[in-house]
Amino acid sequence: MSASYLSAMHLLIADPDPTIRLRLKRAAGERGGAFTFAEAAAWTDLHPLCAAQTPDIAIVAEALPGFAPGEIATLRRQFSALSILVVGGEEPERLRSVLKEGASGYLWRGDAVDMLAQALETVRNGGIYIPPLLGLRAGRERLMTSAGPVPAGFFREDAAEHLTPRQRVVLAMIRDRWSNNDIADALGISIGTVKIHITAVFKALGVRNRTQAMVAAERMELPDPGDRPVS
Repeated sequence: MSASYLSAMHLLIADPDPTIRLRLKRAAGERGGAFTFAEAAAWTDLHPLCAAQTPDIAIVAEALPGFAPGEIATLRRQFSALSILVVGGEEPERLRSVLKEGASGYLWRGDAVDMLAQALETVRNGGIYIPPLLGLRAGRERLMTSAGPVPAGFFREDAAEHLTPRQRVVLAMIRDRWSNNDIADALGISIGTVKIHITAVFKALGVRNRTQAMVAAERMELPDPGDRPVS
């Protein structure tokens, strides 16, 4: 366990349900550590609490009264040192949206209590927490990729600095769901070279597969790859 996780943290827990707030407070301390807490039951409570108490991490439920698209970005602009974990439903569009606004992670509401300690450790160590991508298809099937079920994980916020211009283009193509053949045709390179670029991108991001890379890409300014080749 990292020393940074064990150091004192001030957490702001924002959820309309006091029982959920209590459960999240208990979950935060399950790996040890010295925590202090502030609580909010509505979005309008967040700004004065952040100004008065300067929390390290805010755990914010999308069910919070007053929560709306764009609010995470506004909060981050006003309190740039604040890391924000959003708790919401299992819609990949919402996950991508809040990460793009500047959130440091996203927790499925049903898993939030169980996964909070891991998410806090990830964020405290400079990462972005990505939950297990479960239940995203009709029938609550497990989302699969060629690498199998997507595990919980994170990517580094400074990852883009470690990508070459070509790798940034490849990542943009992955984000837009281009196949390896599409990438090879557009860039005039072999499939083998495409795989080398993708492996390097995954390593730089700290992700394991395309789905995690797609989520990571939503937080980055990437070039427009243009139109996908017509096969």
